[in-house]
Formats: sequence, C-alpha cells, structure tokens
Amino acid sequence: MTTAPLVQGQLNIVSTCETIIPDSRHFIATQQQLAQARWYHHWPQIDCVERLHARAVVELCRSVASGPYPTQLVYDTPYPAARGATPLLQSLLSHCPGFTETWGVCNAQFDPEQAGSLASTLLQPGQRLLYLYDPLQRLSCDPTPQLATLHYLIFSAQPSGEQWIPSLLH
Repeated sequence: MTTAPLVQGQLNIVSTCETIIPDSRHFIATQQQLAQARWYHHWPQIDCVERLHARAVVELCRSVASGPYPTQLVYDTPYPAARGATPLLQSLLSHCPGFTETWGVCNAQFDPEQAGSLASTLLQPGQRLLYLYDPLQRLSCDPTPQLATLHYLIFSAQPSGEQWIPSLLH
C-alpha cells in the first residue's frame, strides 16, 4: 500500500477572549489563584457558534467527511484537555459527523513527516485521512488576541502499483 498527501493547507485565525470567573464553564479556582492572575478563555473570532472551533475548520471537516471515500480524522493539539477529557474533538465530531474513525493526539508542533507516518499506520486502501493540527491555546493568562495557524493534510491510501489520480477534497 502507498500513502500520499493529496492536499496540504493552513487556516489562519485570530482569537478573542473573555475573563474566566469561578463557575464559568466549570472552571474551578481557589481565591488565591484568582488573586494571583486573571485567566482568559480564548476562541476563534469567526467561530462555530459554540466558541470552540473556527467556522473554516468545521467547513473543511464537513467537506472532507462528506466525500465519497471512507475518511478518518486525526485532531492534533499541543494542549491536552484536562483530566483526559476531549471536549474539542467531541465538539468537532458533533458538528462534522461522518468520519469512520477519529483520533486525538498531542504534539508540541506541526510535523508533516510525523503526520505522514501516522497516516501510513492508520490508513487502509481506498481510505482518506484528514490530519488537523490546532495550536490555539484556549486557556491563557494573556488577554491579547492570539494569531494561530491551523495546518491540515489530507492523505490517501492506494494498493501498491495503482495509478494516482489525486483530487483535492473528493
């Protein structure tokens, strides 16, 4: 089997934020923590209505998942969720059903070679894989808008020896 990238792209987003107070979005803090620093919840300015994902990310995922090929999603972020929960991945899946398999991974930076290696491990012939790297830091002590570049790769797997006829999303 041969795995090859079909598309590599990026989405540039800017965040907006609000101050987190005790009991907002289930944030639990002691009075001492609150006195030491303010915390802010960041989300993309142009969001998916739930303040979790950029609208462009949701549109990309819907487009890829609705294609004629069985497609897996790998959602990579350098900021793992607290207590092992994966609310960002679960939210993305609720907006974009249709992926045959989903994986949440945590890497410090975007690495296309590592993404290709993972795609080679996960893909079966005739499948596609959308690898999405989301570096937006949702919880921060800094209220300054973040400029984040979300990288994505779409991989395809074919039995060895077949002709490649790449198409962008479908």
